[in-house]
Amino acid sequence: MVALFSRIILKTKPERVPGNSGFTLIELIVVISLISLMLFFTLPRFGNNPFLDDSKQSSRWLIGKVQSLRENAIRDQKQYTLHFDLGSGRIWETHEAMKPEDIEDAALNNSYSLPDELRIIDIEYPAKGKVATGTAEIIFYKGGYTDKVLIHMQEDDDYLSFLIEPFLSEVQIFDTYAGFED
Repeated sequence: MVALFSRIILKTKPERVPGNSGFTLIELIVVISLISLMLFFTLPRFGNNPFLDDSKQSSRWLIGKVQSLRENAIRDQKQYTLHFDLGSGRIWETHEAMKPEDIEDAALNNSYSLPDELRIIDIEYPAKGKVATGTAEIIFYKGGYTDKVLIHMQEDDDYLSFLIEPFLSEVQIFDTYAGFED
């Protein structure tokens, strides 16, 4: 019985004809033409690609960092702080359980540096006002809330403002220099 099934299976396989494998030249030309057309229409969009733009990449990093620090504060039950050096454009994080030498190491070695053409103009607090020089901090508390703050960035003549609300997980982005009065 096994021999009968093996004969049936062997006979149903199509026989390979030599010289009949691969694609024809016309099929290859059609495929290459379709790929070329797709690239022709999609390449102009790469000029506005957020993955290639330094300010958008830094914006995504900042938003991700704010969300992760908020989550870390809740999970670890530690107070986290996001530090901004407005002069050098460096951003780093610390938490309350860090030793002084670890805090210094985080500021020097574990900081994120903004691209040269992007700078933080100031950081605005509703109660304290604007901090335009030196360092500024945003604190993420154990309960999951944070300071209310506006971060203002500038690249050439373009402005970005990031609003961090105490109890909202989403960071709001404005394509202008926004203030708390607005």
